[in-house]
Amino acid sequence: MKKFLLLSIVSALLFSCSNGDTPNIDGSSANLSVKTYSVFNVTYTTATYLGMITSFGTSDVTAAGLCYGTAPSPTISGLHTTDAVTDASFSSTITALAPNTTYYVRAYATNADGTKYGGQITFTTLASQFITGTGVVDADGNTYNSIKINGVEWMKKNLNVSKYKNGDVIPEVTDPAVWTSLTTGAWCYYENDTANGPVFGKLYNWYAVNDPRGLAPAGWHIPTDAEWSSLTTFLGGEAIAGQKIKEDGTVNWAASASAYGTNQAGFTALPSGDGYLNYTYVATPAPTPADLFKDKAKVAYWWSATANGSVVWSRNVTFDSNGVTRSGVIKTSGLAVRCVKG
Repeated sequence: MKKFLLLSIVSALLFSCSNGDTPNIDGSSANLSVKTYSVFNVTYTTATYLGMITSFGTSDVTAAGLCYGTAPSPTISGLHTTDAVTDASFSSTITALAPNTTYYVRAYATNADGTKYGGQITFTTLASQFITGTGVVDADGNTYNSIKINGVEWMKKNLNVSKYKNGDVIPEVTDPAVWTSLTTGAWCYYENDTANGPVFGKLYNWYAVNDPRGLAPAGWHIPTDAEWSSLTTFLGGEAIAGQKIKEDGTVNWAASASAYGTNQAGFTALPSGDGYLNYTYVATPAPTPADLFKDKAKVAYWWSATANGSVVWSRNVTFDSNGVTRSGVIKTSGLAVRCVKG
């Protein structure tokens, strides 16, 4: 159970959804009373709530949480959460909600006198802006789920392949002096740690992206700058599209994230960070991982297939912004890759 001080409560209210941000109190008795304080960080399948016990009465509270459902006045006989009680406030995230659906919620608390309920709040989950695709398998046999956004099918996860489409091996390069001098394809893991691969995928240089043997699986390709722009335009523009494509919550994103993702587009963007981004190798002093790799848990970076002279257009989203940024990066940068069908 999360402990909330006054600052936490204020923060929760700042992120409250418009139809569920009014504090409510009822269910009071001489022995126990509970408040349904707020529902916030609403996505298309999840929502976070804050409840408060305003009076403990004379017996211990044995359970507290939130009752929720699509009909008014939900109770603990239906869907509900259960939070351990060590403080007056309790909060957690409801999952597996239906998109574009209105839910009724009430906080509850139970002690020897029975169960008391807080006032009722409603909120509506976001409408999903995608449909499920058919998925794809890469040259290594890795399987990727996919989604269709505005009729275009995208991988739902960063590429993690070590071979070109024809089966030729793409070399893993861990030496920074070698990496920054390359004019041929290569990949690495973030900080050269293999544990990062299954979650965040590999980081590739531009030469792997642009190799005629094909980095993407058969029938797929690396998105062009125009295709990235089309995606962000459909999702409401660069200023807000980042929120809709970021994975919701802070499982992979930094716990200090100030702009939470809703994943309304199903894209599930993960903060894979970057390697060698606009980096010029200097042998002395020897570079550290902090020099070479940056922003895992804070930034998601992807290549486009479109060069602009000596740089290539890329896209990124960050932990502290709802936007998507278009920027030019040098060809020896190490960035993640998403693929598009067609």
